[in-house]
Amino acid sequence: MHILMILFAMYNPRFNPMILTRPLSPGLQPLYQEFDLEPIDVQHYDLSITIDREAETIDATAEVTLVPTEENLTNFRLFLRELTVSQVTGASSFSQDGDSLFITLPGPASTSDTIDLVIDYAGSPDHESWGGFHFHPYVTYQMGVGFVSDPSMGKYMFPCHDRPADKASYDFHITVPDTLYAVANGDSAGVTDNMDGTLTYNWTLDQPMSTYLAAISVADYAVLHDSTDSRIFYYVYSWDVDDALASFVHVDQMLSRYESLYGAYPWDCRFSYVQTPLGDMEHLSQVFHIASAVNGSTNYDWLLAHEMSHQWWGDCVTERYWTEVWLSESFATFSEAVWMESYGEAEYLDYIIDHIMKPYLNSGELFSIVGAETPAELWSNTTYEKGASVLYMLRIIMGDTAFFAGLNNYFANHSYSTATTADLIGYMEAEYGELDWFFDQWVYGEGYPIYDISTSWVQQGSDWELTIGIDQIQSVSTFFTMPVDFLVEGSGPDTLITFTNDVQNQEETFTIPFEPTSVEFDPYTKILSSAVLGIDEQTTPPSGGVGTMYLGPNPASGTTVINWQGTGNMVLDVRVYDISGRVVQSSVLQPSSRTLDLTGLSAGTYFVDAVAPGNMRQTARLVLLDL
Repeated sequence: MHILMILFAMYNPRFNPMILTRPLSPGLQPLYQEFDLEPIDVQHYDLSITIDREAETIDATAEVTLVPTEENLTNFRLFLRELTVSQVTGASSFSQDGDSLFITLPGPASTSDTIDLVIDYAGSPDHESWGGFHFHPYVTYQMGVGFVSDPSMGKYMFPCHDRPADKASYDFHITVPDTLYAVANGDSAGVTDNMDGTLTYNWTLDQPMSTYLAAISVADYAVLHDSTDSRIFYYVYSWDVDDALASFVHVDQMLSRYESLYGAYPWDCRFSYVQTPLGDMEHLSQVFHIASAVNGSTNYDWLLAHEMSHQWWGDCVTERYWTEVWLSESFATFSEAVWMESYGEAEYLDYIIDHIMKPYLNSGELFSIVGAETPAELWSNTTYEKGASVLYMLRIIMGDTAFFAGLNNYFANHSYSTATTADLIGYMEAEYGELDWFFDQWVYGEGYPIYDISTSWVQQGSDWELTIGIDQIQSVSTFFTMPVDFLVEGSGPDTLITFTNDVQNQEETFTIPFEPTSVEFDPYTKILSSAVLGIDEQTTPPSGGVGTMYLGPNPASGTTVINWQGTGNMVLDVRVYDISGRVVQSSVLQPSSRTLDLTGLSAGTYFVDAVAPGNMRQTARLVLLDL
């Protein structure tokens, strides 16, 4: 198909639509407690955990190596939940209060000192519906993130500085019955036979990891090796091996896809999926994959792809604060579509529309991406799908070269560390130019644009004058400055018109060298929005005694009458659309009665579209009041 393009204005917003404070509100601190970092930097955790599955208890020792981040440090706290500490070697005293483990040192320590603590603890680990330490009939496992309370749940398994901003290396020594297999982060460092019916599985991770990503799982696992990529392992229930081989068939291709765009797999250890009763969760090097998805099909490739991409976005570059978790989850959700793109551009766009944009638009959520105030807002369609849509739109604005260069530089400078949204903006702007206008409205602003579109055209000599009206009618205060596309179809070549919508009640006029028959807004779905799509105020110019259609009364309450000069003896096919473009009512009106009954509709703005014989069509806006 040949498309003529008219670029009415290069995309250069005339104004910055809103200025929002970048730092997170102090009012958010009590909820997630993410700013109250202790004056310490943990370097290493060495965890020895013996699991008693029958008693559902653990007996453990944590060796914690840390350095002070301020001079004359005498006391600080670690975090541990529902587990009792019996001894802390290296401290003069300790006490527990709730989830806090308070440590007092023998004397003041400086920033040049290294502090080694050995903490003995035991008990019945706690969990919520998702996160925490679970004893399942045939699996014991630690899920590092919670959906109900403070998300960081390392403290449910070991004493730690349970903040995403403090990363450390790890050693794990997991002692279990010799009929079971224990897996943890990193690479295997061997298995010790304790000659008492138990085995100790040793795992080591030399690169730094946040506490919420530390996890173990114990079950009757079969260990599978990927036949194509030796870095990939699968730990699956022994009875699910055949289904696993079929369900994981595309994993090696996923890893290659992400490496081609995001850079080499960032960890000096294996990558794996571990079958667990709950999932999925992106624990570093070992994604916990829900057991029901290991079903012999590839229906859950999107989920495998999502969690794999976290090895870059979330695990390696970690959000500094939980309230910016979109830097993990939006990136991983966008990466689902990036995986689908390996099948083609159409598959990529279809996935964006059907699995990312639509779930968000249908959610009813209108809060901003950054600054969640409740767990429900943190783990929301806004965090996942709206954020992914933002990355999709940013890719279009910047173009692939600048977009992926910005991502790669952001990753390179914050890998094995943490980042904020402001950091991301800086690297994207270095490749493209000023982007505050984009992030202020889409990330720090609320909701999404709802466009009210009107089009009309009249003949001017041999040409046609096309007028496009565009207004934003969303309930939120954010105004969205964006380039907008309109595809004009008619007797000539399909023509794409692009201009910047940067003011309310905007109207632009264009000269078209042919008679239009339709004008489609955003034909390639470049904007996360709702709009009246394909509905024109006047698609056929009045001629031959047929005039413009009017509705009366308007505003209406209950009923309105269609007045369309020249169609009095014609049957009208009438459809009523809401502002999202959805047909909410259809009817056929006879010449004897042009009254439209709207009693089943709620108050709001609608568009009444009427078609008369001979393909004559008129559309008028109607405001419906409460009865």
